Amino acid sequence: MTISVVEQHFSINKILLRAGAIWPYHRTKLVKFHLILVFSILSSCVLFQLTTFLTTECTPEMVIKILCYTSYASMYVLTYSSFWLNVDTIRCLLEKFQYICDELTDEGEIAIIQLYGNGVKRFTIMVLLCTMSNISIACLLPFFPRILRTFTSINVSQEHFTVHIMREYFIDQEKYYYCILLHFDVSIFIGTLVTTATGTLLFGCIKYICGIFRIASYRIDQAMQTATLHHAVLSNNFILYKKIVRAIDIHRKAVKSVIVLSLCDIITSNFVGTFFIMMILHRAIMLRSATEEYVAYVSLTGAPLVYIFFANYAGQNIADHHNYIFTSVYNCKWYITPLYIQRIILFLLQKGTNTYYLIFGGILVLCMENAAMMVSTSISYFTVLYSTQQSSRYN
Repeated sequence: MTISVVEQHFSINKILLRAGAIWPYHRTKLVKFHLILVFSILSSCVLFQLTTFLTTECTPEMVIKILCYTSYASMYVLTYSSFWLNVDTIRCLLEKFQYICDELTDEGEIAIIQLYGNGVKRFTIMVLLCTMSNISIACLLPFFPRILRTFTSINVSQEHFTVHIMREYFIDQEKYYYCILLHFDVSIFIGTLVTTATGTLLFGCIKYICGIFRIASYRIDQAMQTATLHHAVLSNNFILYKKIVRAIDIHRKAVKSVIVLSLCDIITSNFVGTFFIMMILHRAIMLRSATEEYVAYVSLTGAPLVYIFFANYAGQNIADHHNYIFTSVYNCKWYITPLYIQRIILFLLQKGTNTYYLIFGGILVLCMENAAMMVSTSISYFTVLYSTQQSSRYN
């Protein structure tokens, strides 16, 4: 059975990345023009927020308010440019997956990779539906007052439905309100689409690597079953040796795939942007007293926190699958195998003594422990700011 990695398991990611002009294949001149257009839209969203400094008095509170939304939009630009710079690495990784799948002949191994691949596709659909529905509601929110005034007798002010984002287009913003709103909505929609596409693709690559690790565990289990059933037959020792070597070989390929994936600085750039956003938003919450501002700031922190959770969850998943291989080796009946097989097993046991983690950029270790530490640090920062504000208010 032939497995097409891209067409069967990454087809939705392919459509999304083509829409954003960052699909690793088929780099035509039209695609390059599409790339420049998308990058210009995302960059202009940040630029027109920064131009507010030219026409507004730069008080500390105003600077923080502008930077809150600007930094969030900057994360879209950072994600887009980072993925484009690493597009060759992503293509190399997808080709590695296809090469590994082409070598699979055992039905059990094919079933394992199909299981993980289908899980990748389901996860992509779930995240896409969630993000697109939320961003569509947010983009349509300013039009609700006009809809209510048109079809009902309810008189609702438009101010309550407009997000108070500081922007300066150097034109009459009342006259060209809907043109400005269209530009902003398109920018946010494209940014969300790109972030969803790149994030789900990276998560899918990590899940695929987990599937390859599970195939290595499966091969070791199958080899040990051969040793248990035919331990008295010397002619089967060579078959046992070949099965263990095949398990080690696919484990080596999985580790190489992790190394290729760690060369991408996409998640690293997102974590840097996420940390910057969380710090600014916490500070902004301390400075503002309006309830609607609280809701806006807390909503903006939700997406980075979800990104942190899923990135660390995926990294923890790789560590667990890698360690499961050596758990299978620990639990096997190694003592009934020939001496040279026992030496190979001893080598595997020694490799299993080292803790294995997915590291991005040489600084970010993706595991649930680090995710908890980052959230705990943010909460501590928030608590200190709140306590300081309360103390100064009473004094």
